Amino acid sequence: MRSDAKKVFYFSADANSLGGFIEEPFQKIVPSQASVSLPAVGGHATTRTEAFNFEGIISCRSAYTRVTGTQAAPDGPWSTTVTSVVEGLNILEVVTAERLVAQVSVEYPRDGKYLEISLAGSHFDRLRLGGCDAFPRLNSTLLCGAKARIDLPVFRQVGLQQADNMLSSPAADRDEFRWLQDRFGWMARQLGEDQCVLCSLVDGLDGAVPGTSFGHAVEIPNFGRIFLGELLVCPDSVKLALIRAELGCSVSGGVNASSAMANGGTVPPH
Repeated sequence: MRSDAKKVFYFSADANSLGGFIEEPFQKIVPSQASVSLPAVGGHATTRTEAFNFEGIISCRSAYTRVTGTQAAPDGPWSTTVTSVVEGLNILEVVTAERLVAQVSVEYPRDGKYLEISLAGSHFDRLRLGGCDAFPRLNSTLLCGAKARIDLPVFRQVGLQQADNMLSSPAADRDEFRWLQDRFGWMARQLGEDQCVLCSLVDGLDGAVPGTSFGHAVEIPNFGRIFLGELLVCPDSVKLALIRAELGCSVSGGVNASSAMANGGTVPPH
């Protein structure tokens, strides 16, 4: 292969503000709100949804998303920014938030090494769980550290520590919480450099919220489970969901709020 071949970057990024599915008491898809995708050549796209109410189960006052892809020079680096916002979220009157912002900025270096990722701008505004104020305790390394951008080994270290903390909780040994081991046990092991990492912007919750919390995960009786600020980081991509709810009551199903994903790569590959 010629070493002087010009690299062509194929952008891939998308965002949606609200969506999911309901299995009980009926089977329906929750239509994705404010969904937008970035053209493969890059550029800019945005969309907005006004008031949305799905069967009185999930609603929001408004939602908007935007994606941008640019390149600094013919052979990179290439940059992508993805933003997803929900305002006035309400899930079964149990999960409410005035505003959720998921924002992912990624720089793809010319040499093809680790992505450089920034999550600056992501935040929860007036989150309430079960009618109680909830204050997510944000991870200082991922959001408040001195470095503007972070790479995969940092996410791997954060995910390992978070999984250890969740699984070491005394309540995690109780039979009803064995799902924690199934869900996060793999992250408590050392992972190879080519493996994806699951971690969170949220280390824990401050405030007296109903149910039982484990790091960024909360289980509320007669509602289900809530996962805050989850990140799935792979060698070539990053996906952030500010709220993921697994409904397990008279209403069952899954809901995502404020989701942003960035991906992409060069041809020829590095």
